[in-house]
Amino acid sequence: MNKYLIKREIEGADQIPSEKLDEIGQGSESVLTAMRNEGKKIEQEVSYVAGNNVFCIYNAESEETIKEHGERAGVPVNEITLVPNVLKHNTNLD
Repeated sequence: MNKYLIKREIEGADQIPSEKLDEIGQGSESVLTAMRNEGKKIEQEVSYVAGNNVFCIYNAESEETIKEHGERAGVPVNEITLVPNVLKHNTNLD
């Protein structure tokens, strides 16, 4: 699977209450589960809410699989960027 960064533009995303974000996340996860049960390779690692955006890291077999998830989950997919490398830093700030 490839790693992708997905940008979802959602006006006022950083103002959405935690309970609502949890509800949205549960809906997204149920779609991911259904897609995996259909044999599609897709999983979500993490999401970050920043300003009017939600940035998600997904592992998936293709961009088309991510777009399908967005359509089925009812969430926007404004940009998809392939992440070819991950830099891991272990900065000790003592």
